[in-house]
Amino acid sequence: MRWLARWRDSDGNQVTEAFEKFDDARKRLSKVTVEVDEGTYIAKEKGDTLLRSIAEQWLDDQSFPNPRTKPQYESRVRLHIIEPLGDIKIRQLTPSKIVAWIKLLRKTLGERTAGLIYSHLNSILVMAVDDEVVRKNPCDSRSVQRVKPRRQIRGSKDLAVDWNDSEGIKIHLPDPYKATVDCGRGIGMRQGEVFGFSPDDINWLHKEKVVHIQRQIAHDRGVMVFAPPKGGTEEDPKDRYVPIGDELAFILAEHIRLFPPVEITLPWMERDGPPVTVRLMFASRERKPLNKNYFNYLWKAALEAIGLIEALNDKPVGRGRVWEKCREKMMHSLRHLFASEAIAGGVDVYTLADLLGHEDPAFTLRMYVHRVTGAVDKARQAIGQRYRSAA
Repeated sequence: MRWLARWRDSDGNQVTEAFEKFDDARKRLSKVTVEVDEGTYIAKEKGDTLLRSIAEQWLDDQSFPNPRTKPQYESRVRLHIIEPLGDIKIRQLTPSKIVAWIKLLRKTLGERTAGLIYSHLNSILVMAVDDEVVRKNPCDSRSVQRVKPRRQIRGSKDLAVDWNDSEGIKIHLPDPYKATVDCGRGIGMRQGEVFGFSPDDINWLHKEKVVHIQRQIAHDRGVMVFAPPKGGTEEDPKDRYVPIGDELAFILAEHIRLFPPVEITLPWMERDGPPVTVRLMFASRERKPLNKNYFNYLWKAALEAIGLIEALNDKPVGRGRVWEKCREKMMHSLRHLFASEAIAGGVDVYTLADLLGHEDPAFTLRMYVHRVTGAVDKARQAIGQRYRSAA
């Protein structure tokens, strides 16, 4: 270390770095001088900052209207970013390390979840660039951009579960839960909204019956809570109204007659929130809120019974039985069925987006609308009618 390169950083402080060879010292000094002049110079000690401390700072800076959101962010960042990458110096976080990390994410998580976690890392590194801890964001490199997971995957052309499939699922569900199928395909409810559905949410005495979707059962740090529908807050609850016909109203009324509502008390919005009591349409055998893990077991068993999926072992349902991956065929598929049938029946996309609780009709079209049985014949008949009218 015979040669010293000396320079002053952007704050006027003198910095010295030692080298064995004169040419190495000269090249370093030339490069640093350009960086200081251009305002892109980053002090070495800043680059030695661990990703862990930057991620912690990023988490502290986050604030959300929904009190359940921040714990979810913290869980994802700590488990999937800080744990595997936290001890790496920020200047040593290369694109190749991020590519390897993405591959690891994909082994254990779905594409959308991996995409969400990747977006957190990208935001953390954007903050690091803004704070001049690192000169550029490695997520912007072409090698990372080529393999980055996508949060939104374009919807398939065909329905994962069509109307006949939903009839089969309904047949194979236990009697107290058969009407959950009608809540999904006939009202467009999410699973949590079905679990939080009350008979008091229907205006039974009016001729034109409407369902007021105003709550869901969600989880806050492992505790079930009542909450507004997805994305809702106290100021903007994201509730919506969906009209139903007499046939569906009769199905729901018959369910209530056979399986009287159960009063359930849960905290509101978060685990320490005020208690709220609601009469629920669906409850467990113990007269408690439905647990999604238990219900999903029943749903997968019904999918197997109608041949949509296969089991991977011979264990009983609820006692270790495992099925092939079937995310696209789970209860949320009934919202896709509701949307596709509505479009096929002539509902405009703006109205459909309102019924589903989407702010962007383009998202509704891109993700929720699929081909339905007989749609091609409808198109042929509609165009033929145009020609007949012209003639």
